[in-house]
Amino acid sequence: MIILAAAVAHTPLFAVPDPFYPLNEYYSYESSLAIITGFADMVGDAANTNAGIHVSGKIWRDGKLVKPATYTFAGWATGCASYVQGAGITGTGTDNNASIWTDTSRALGQATSSDTSAVTVLGDGGSITLTFAGPIGNGTGYDFAVFENALSDTFLELGFVEVSTDGVHFVRFPNFYLGTTAVGSDAVSGANDPTYIYNLGDKYRVGFGTGYDLAELELAYEYIMAHWNSASSTVTETSIFSQDYAEDFLMNYAYLNLEQVNYVKIVDIVGDGNTVDSSGSAIYDAYPTSGTPGFDLDGIGVLNYGTVPEPAAFAAVLGALSLFAAMRRRKR
Repeated sequence: MIILAAAVAHTPLFAVPDPFYPLNEYYSYESSLAIITGFADMVGDAANTNAGIHVSGKIWRDGKLVKPATYTFAGWATGCASYVQGAGITGTGTDNNASIWTDTSRALGQATSSDTSAVTVLGDGGSITLTFAGPIGNGTGYDFAVFENALSDTFLELGFVEVSTDGVHFVRFPNFYLGTTAVGSDAVSGANDPTYIYNLGDKYRVGFGTGYDLAELELAYEYIMAHWNSASSTVTETSIFSQDYAEDFLMNYAYLNLEQVNYVKIVDIVGDGNTVDSSGSAIYDAYPTSGTPGFDLDGIGVLNYGTVPEPAAFAAVLGALSLFAAMRRRKR
């Protein structure tokens, strides 16, 4: 974990005694105020050499793409388990009609380095759940990466990233947005500051993806439990996570096997400020947009495959986790 020099705070929402610190991504921290003031910047920023994973597995460092040992794509999504089309997909103003943009096969296989049309469009508030040749597991560093077709370093259409073992209970990665004002429509600008954004994949231009580490979910669980009032089943005042996020996380985490993630879901964020991040803060991205609104999924690459447990052993683990979930529900 590398901490950058302090920057000017974008928002006071991180001014809590105990923030949740990103596991792998660079961030700025103001020690005198005990607040995180920004996250990794755009690809090519000199300070953020770990920002954005190229489709080749390379990262930008010292003015060129280099290949770190830990970033080798072992596979890409092979199937679509679910697609919920969001509003507004018409294809108007593009070279393709609506049926092309809603073709889920375009989100499968390796993401492209420059083709911004080889995507599945989610539409406003839409979602898609992809499957893989084998389960994703909790290995070294990032375990998978999500790719969008952002046309620039700042025109960013954001989405929540969730994982599941059983395809029913999905755990959302902790996510934060530091901006406080609307960014405008696609007809105006729609420009966002990448340093405002954490874990709202994908925040990089086409060809580069946002990495996700399953180990961070374990850390999020530990953080929530350390900031949880068991008597009232509420988060404490020192928690950066909202009550809604903590409750949803606990309910679904009980069913997640970090060595057997079979599903990754992307949920489009409507960027008008009515959708909130893990802390309860409003999220803004380009809104409204037309033709191909919402998150445009280019691909999901697997960096670490997991293991498939023996049926009997997995049944025992799932039974124990289900009991925990039932106990948590009774406490609520």
